[in-house]
Amino acid sequence: MNTLKKIGLTALGTSLVAGSAYAGEITASGDAGYTYSSEEIGAYTDDGYGFNHDITFSGSGELDNGFTVSTTMILTETAGLSSSNVALTMGGMGTITIGNGLAGVGGAFDDVTPRAYEENHDGMKTTTAIDSVGSLSDGNQVMYSSPSFDIGGGSISLMLGYTPEAGDAATGEGGVSVQSASFGSSTTAGVNVSFGGLTAGAFGEEVQNDKGDASREANAMSATWYANYSFGPVSVGYQTGGLDHGINAASTAATAAKTIAAAGGDFEFEKMSIAFNVNENLSVSWGELEETYDAQDNASSAIADVTMESTSIQFAYTMGSMSIKGYQTDTDNPGWDSDAKSDEVTELAVNFAF
Repeated sequence: MNTLKKIGLTALGTSLVAGSAYAGEITASGDAGYTYSSEEIGAYTDDGYGFNHDITFSGSGELDNGFTVSTTMILTETAGLSSSNVALTMGGMGTITIGNGLAGVGGAFDDVTPRAYEENHDGMKTTTAIDSVGSLSDGNQVMYSSPSFDIGGGSISLMLGYTPEAGDAATGEGGVSVQSASFGSSTTAGVNVSFGGLTAGAFGEEVQNDKGDASREANAMSATWYANYSFGPVSVGYQTGGLDHGINAASTAATAAKTIAAAGGDFEFEKMSIAFNVNENLSVSWGELEETYDAQDNASSAIADVTMESTSIQFAYTMGSMSIKGYQTDTDNPGWDSDAKSDEVTELAVNFAF
């Protein structure tokens, strides 16, 4: 009996000593504000006021070997969990991250051209292809991010991801991935290269179609590449890519609305933008996005390709912890529907950081 007590106390003492070598802290930060939004479709206009607030809880600590562990949790105005993750940074060997709401590796490449405020699709009332790059792999992905390596005066960094079951469901402690009815595992990879004022990168995603789902006829994929260049207060950017979710569906007529989740064929996109820092407080930008639905079926004139176009003008003004931002985004052929009325969305936002 006494021997067992000694063993237990020794083990407890060892764990306390090991734990004392780990120093960490928890911090909280956030932002809050108001929005006004107006949407004009044809001759009809809807508008409304809204509010937003995000509260971010962050924790970090350092191990004896120099590795660091960090965690982040973001709560939104709906009392919902926006994202949550744990990251292990292994010194000069890179970082491993597992979590939810991060948008996976694809989230670092889905729309990266310069802008003053939001991505074009924020003012578009449809799910866009450029915003869906890597979207099938953003649920329970394990991500690896390399450090930046110097190459001839520039730098290069890599991102890799693996998802055992493609989908959006989070996996908690001790859980297993929620099995997808349509997809199996997925792999993603991205690379960024910087040299002087030029930054360029590429991303690819492949999702295995190994569940025998009759609604899928091939592996799903998405890919993109971009190039941004900054000179003085001006930044210009170009991005292109596409996706094909391998959906086995009848071709959709040009005069009918489509969705990425259900339409057969593929979607291609091309984005150009320019941003200008007027001074240290004010910036403005212009961006144009074209997305083409290709039914891959030209048997009849009714199954023609349709291009959805959007133009977004934006501004952002900051005064310390306060910011005033806005955009106006016009979309033609929303939903890749050639008969749809044009859609114009205007948003003004006042935000406070704390």
